[in-house]
Amino acid sequence: MIFSKKLFTSLTLICISQISFAQDIGLTKQYSQCMESSNGVTMNMIECINAETKRQDLRINNAYKTVMDRLSPERKKQLQQAQRAWINYRDANCQFYLDPDGGSLARVNANVCFMNATAIRSHELETMSGESALPPVLTSSAQSSTPAPSKPVTNNTPPSLSKPQINAVRAAQSYLNISAFSRDGLIEQLSSSAGSGFNRHDATIAVDSMNVDWNREAVKSAKQYLQLMGFSCKGLIQQLSSPAGGKFTEKQAIFGAQQAGAC
Repeated sequence: MIFSKKLFTSLTLICISQISFAQDIGLTKQYSQCMESSNGVTMNMIECINAETKRQDLRINNAYKTVMDRLSPERKKQLQQAQRAWINYRDANCQFYLDPDGGSLARVNANVCFMNATAIRSHELETMSGESALPPVLTSSAQSSTPAPSKPVTNNTPPSLSKPQINAVRAAQSYLNISAFSRDGLIEQLSSSAGSGFNRHDATIAVDSMNVDWNREAVKSAKQYLQLMGFSCKGLIQQLSSPAGGKFTEKQAIFGAQQAGAC
């Protein structure tokens, strides 16, 4: 039986809207580098997220103190109430991501939610104090539809691309930061109405403009599949290469299965 790539993607991409603003909200280079070297292994990803959360905790505490030091007593009281309300919202909202039936991937989603909510609030407080070097962060409703660059692939977008194609590249980079994709799988994710909804032509040009190592993606995908369930060598190759699965080429699927230790 072929394990649906769409089902697998739905488990891992639920937090895409929250991580897509990684640069705009001030997540560190250490986090991007850590995620890039995690090879899609859930526990490695969680370690990266937890380390970044500690950095963002320090950041938000410093930003909050800076703003408080500049406010009148009445305004301080208002900010204290707002901060308490925000903490309650963040904790409740991110707890929702911890789906009891979602396994280890649900832990990734919940931890990413907590980390990025903290980073967004840090940036907001820094903006209040006038000390933010980052561009303004859009509202949460806008964040869910506007992707931003991340680290797994080159960030040098060719100037010949149209604006929708540049946005598709940015979305693709965000997708690759949380899950592994084949070329065809990434194009489908970008153009699907359940994904980003880009025109398929723009999605194809965007993906082909990127310097992605598809063999490396196949290895990451194979490891992710093996985390969810057991596969024989033949079964994993079939899963990786199936149109309903990973959509990798046969050669890429064989390489991925072998490097992941299934063969």
